[in-house]
Parts: sequence; structure tokens; C-alpha cells
Amino acid sequence: MKEKGSLGYMNAYKKRQGRYIAGLALVILAAVAAVFLIFGTLRHVAILIPVILALPFAKLSVLWLIVAKYHSLDETEGKQVQERLGKRKNCIVLFDMALSSYETVSYVPCLVIDQGNLYLLWGGSNDKHYKEEQLKEYVQGIIDRTGYSEFHAFICSTLPELMETVEAAPEAEGDLATPCQRLQQRLLDICV
Repeated sequence: MKEKGSLGYMNAYKKRQGRYIAGLALVILAAVAAVFLIFGTLRHVAILIPVILALPFAKLSVLWLIVAKYHSLDETEGKQVQERLGKRKNCIVLFDMALSSYETVSYVPCLVIDQGNLYLLWGGSNDKHYKEEQLKEYVQGIIDRTGYSEFHAFICSTLPELMETVEAAPEAEGDLATPCQRLQQRLLDICV
């Protein structure tokens, strides 16, 4: 099973959630049919069982619908990013991040935490009015609330631009592993 932040997570998440949704739908339909066959009507207190099962079904369906239009990067692109940026000191590469906020869910196919700064590849949002600048402000707020206001968020439109921007940043002399890991954990906590 793929973990959050790994390449291919979004595609695996959609498949797994789809199986759960289909299985739960079959259970709900079977329960409704059983109530009807046993009691001859749906106006019986036993109908509460499939009604209660509809709540987790709805929750799973909403989560699946939110991420349905997003797709993972190619494996070749992911390997290219790992090869170019994985050797940098204090650099963490995450993939398939659907960052959720109160306003919207924004998809980031590739996210790089380098020297404490965050570099995000813009993958779109479920709200057409939510643009790259708003995502940058949101992520900068996450950085600030984590206590590292000296670090910044950068949004890139293409994968080559993302890699060039990260490589252009100088490597810090000191060890920034702790802030990078804290930012990584915070981002994994807020993503779908």
C-alpha cells in the first residue's frame, strides 16, 4: 500500500477508496433488500441499519470525488525528480499531495522541502477561482504557524521549472533536518 507523499499514492488511493465505496454500496443494497424481504416493507425499524451505513458511504464518496480528477506523475518523472534533487542536503521530496483548506482542496503533484523552503508544483484546485497565489499564501501560513517564518513557499507551473528553482537555491551550512521534517509532518497531516 502506498503511503501519503509517495509517488503513485493518488492513483492507489482512488482505487482503494473506489473498492471500499463499491463494497459498502453492495452491503447497503443487500441490507435494504433483506429488510424488504423479511418484513415486506421498508417502513420497519430495521431500515435504520442501511441508513446508518449510508453515512460512511457518503463520507468515502465525498473524499473520492474530491481527488477523482487528479493523477499521479509518471514514474519516469518521479524518478527524474528523485535523481536530481534527492542528493541535496536537507531536501525532502513528496508526491501526490492534495492539500485541504477551508476554502478548497489544491493538488500538488510534487512538493519539495529544501533548506526549509517549500517548492510546490501547481496541479490545480477543485475551485476554479482558487489560484496559485492563494495556495502560496495558504502554505506560507502553514510555514509561519509551524514557527519557521524565515522560510518561504514557492509555486512552480512545470516540473522543469520546479527542479531549476530548487537547484538554484544555495544549500545551507547548518543542519535543517528538524525544520524540514516538521514541515513534512505538518503537510502530511493536512493532505487527503
